[in-house]
This record gives sequence, structure tokens and C-alpha cells, in this order.
Amino acid sequence: MTSSPPRNDTPQSPGTGGSAAPGTVRAKARMILAVNMGNALEWFDWTIFAIFAIYFSNQFFHSADPVSNLLSTMAVFAVGFVMRPIGGLLFGLVADRRGRKFVMVLTMTLVAISSVLIAVAPTYEQIGALASLWLLLVRCVQGVAHGGEQGGSYTYIAEVARPDNRALWGSTVIMSTVAGTVLATLLGAVMRTWIDASAMADWGWRIPFLIGGVLGFFALYLRRGLSESAAFTEQTPETTDPAPLASAWTAIQDIWAQRGSILRVVMLVGGTSVFSYTWSVSAPAYAISFHDVNDKLAMWAGVVANLVFIAALPLAALLADRFGRRWNNIGWGLGVAILAFPLSGMLDSSAATLTLAIALALIVQALAASTQVAWFAELFSTKSRAAGTGIAVSLAAAIFGGTAPYLNSWLTSRGTPDIFTWYVIVLALAVAIAAYFTQETKGIALVEEPAITPGNATHVP
Repeated sequence: MTSSPPRNDTPQSPGTGGSAAPGTVRAKARMILAVNMGNALEWFDWTIFAIFAIYFSNQFFHSADPVSNLLSTMAVFAVGFVMRPIGGLLFGLVADRRGRKFVMVLTMTLVAISSVLIAVAPTYEQIGALASLWLLLVRCVQGVAHGGEQGGSYTYIAEVARPDNRALWGSTVIMSTVAGTVLATLLGAVMRTWIDASAMADWGWRIPFLIGGVLGFFALYLRRGLSESAAFTEQTPETTDPAPLASAWTAIQDIWAQRGSILRVVMLVGGTSVFSYTWSVSAPAYAISFHDVNDKLAMWAGVVANLVFIAALPLAALLADRFGRRWNNIGWGLGVAILAFPLSGMLDSSAATLTLAIALALIVQALAASTQVAWFAELFSTKSRAAGTGIAVSLAAAIFGGTAPYLNSWLTSRGTPDIFTWYVIVLALAVAIAAYFTQETKGIALVEEPAITPGNATHVP
């Protein structure tokens, strides 16, 4: 590996660096709530699709085989991921030119509307194959919005945080995504407790999407009161000039110049997204379908395990702010490689064992997840930070995370679940290697140019 050239990344003292962190505790709390409530609701909508798929799949696809219908619905789930890089690019370009707040308001609007459209979607029995198309198109809109949301919210929180606790602040974004997952799973568990399976399949599955739409408009109201980050507002006028073609071409050139950092982030997110969607999102549905776990108990298992995940995230973030981002990710990769088969072997018909397996998996997941908002922002310059982060995270999620539930279910249905476990192990080791050869960026100034020189995001051991 070649050594990295000198860079302007002297660690800042607390409270410096133009981050424009809100001055009062109340202002900080309001800002974090506005960003993270919207982020949580995006993930709430994203997760209820996977969780309630076992109930509404028969409503949109015509087949006598429930497993086939579930696989078809999971394929639509994956299509949403395919659209995320498009959203990451388009909304990222806008966020780097018009501001992070502007994009977060826009993506929240799309999420709220798309959730309502799923809630009122006609079924296959009512309009035939057009029902499947309706679901697919709305899912595409969700995917585009989600891709833009990640670049905007990741970048905003990282830019307003103090350099010495950036990972801790960034972990609140991940905590909000998990909170959205927990709320979705909790709602499923409560509904299944009071509504029988037949009613859930008939009309009950619509309720979560309607709730998501209503709360989405409330989150939109909160976000409209945000102020823009100083890291963005302190850019030179030519960087933020929204003049159409020339500005867009310059932005694309800026992104291309940082392709090395984009590749690094894709490698770091690939394995963690597969592991996250396997255990945090789809494990309850998987256990119901393939291990005959009671559906109510499986959903409660997901709730309890994800609460453990939320508690683990700030603790892991403190480690990252103290010792750096690299070692958390190296530890994640090695931990997953060692535990992948034991965790998979714990899945059986017992809800208690399922809870323990998911909780252990997510404690390990916290090591890497707690660093991502801070680390990824530190790998890009301000003028292309939202686009670079959005594209890289969304691309990795589309290639790896979005296909994970379908691939896992398909391989298990063919009697070869071990292939998926080996796949997870290979990706985990790839994350550890990528982290080892990526520079440490703890404490750098985000108002400066990129911490990693374009195309040379390398650590020399």
C-alpha cells in the first residue's frame, strides 16, 4: 500500500470546528428529535413491510403456495433497495447544493405519502395484477426516499456534532433506525396478540402503514424547524451555487474524485447490512416460516433483542470516540466470523432461544453500526459528503442488505441454509480487512477537505 499524503485533520478541541452544534440542551434535544424521529419513521415503514409480509403477501400475488407469495413479496422488498442508490445520488447532489435540511424535509414528505398509499392499496382480487404493480411502484418511491434520507441525516448529525463525541451523536441516528424497527415489531406483536391471523391477513396489515403515514407528517413538521449545519453554510458560494447543468456536472466530478472513499464505504457497509437485515429485521419472520416459532412470540423476541441493541449502541460509540473507528469494525468482522454458525444453530422452535440469538447478534452488530455515521462523514469533503455517503451506503444496502432476506429464505427453502452462513462469514472478513486498511479519522474537522485523499483511503499498518 502507498502511504497517504499529508492532510489537514488535526483533532479539534471540544466545541470547535464550525460544527454549529446547538448551544442549549433543549436545542440539542429538539434537533436530535427532529432528525431522528424522521429517520425512525422511515425505518418503521421499511420494517413493517418485511414483518407484515407474511400477512399481506397473498393480497397482492396470485398463488396457492404461501411460501411462493412470501418470496414474491420479499423480492418487492429487495426492489426498494435497488432504488436506494438512485435516491442516494439524486438527493445527495441536492443536499450538497441546496442543504441537508431541504433534502430531509423532501424525503420525509415522500415517505409519509408512500406509506399512506400502501395502507389504501387495492388487492389482487380487486384489480388483478395492477395490485402487484401498485405495491412495486410505491416501494420504488420508498427506496428513492430512503436513499436520500441516509445521506442527508447521516451528514447533518455528523456535521453538527462536536469532534470528540461525533460517534456518540452519530449513534443516535442508528438508535433511531433500530427504534423504528422495534416500534414496527412491537406493533406487530401487539396487533397479533389482539387480532387473529385471518383478520391480520384481511385488513390488520393496513394499520401499521396508516400509522406510519400520520406520524410521518408530524416528523415533517418537526424537520421544518431545523437550522442548516455550519459545515454546509460555510462553503464557498461556488460550491453551493444551484445553477443547473454546470453545477450538476461539477458535483458529479467531485463525487467521482472520491470514488476510493465510496468503494471503502461500500465494503464496510456490505457485510454489516447483510447481518443487520438478517437478524434485526427479518429474523422473526424467518423463524415463523422455517422453524415453526409462534408468530406472536417471534415478534416479541425481535422487540426484546432490538432493545438490547439500542442499549449497546452508545456504549460501542464511546469506544469508537475513545479508541477510533477502525478497531470497532475489525472487532465486528472477527466476531461475526466466529459466531455466525453458532448463532444460526441456535434457531429452533423456542422463542427464548430466538431472543437470545438475535440479542447476541445485535450486540456484535453495535460495534460497527455505532461508527458508521461519524466515520463515513469523515471520509468525504463537505461539497460531496451527502452524495458520497448516500450513494455508498445505499449501493451497499441494495447489493447486499436488500437481497439478504430473499437469499436466506430461498436457500433455506432448498435445504441449504449453511451456504448463506458462509456468505455472511466471507463478507464479515471483508469488512475487517477493509477497516484495517482504512485510515483512522477520529477527531478531524469536517469543515476541511476530505480526511481521505480521493482514491487513496488507505491505512498503512
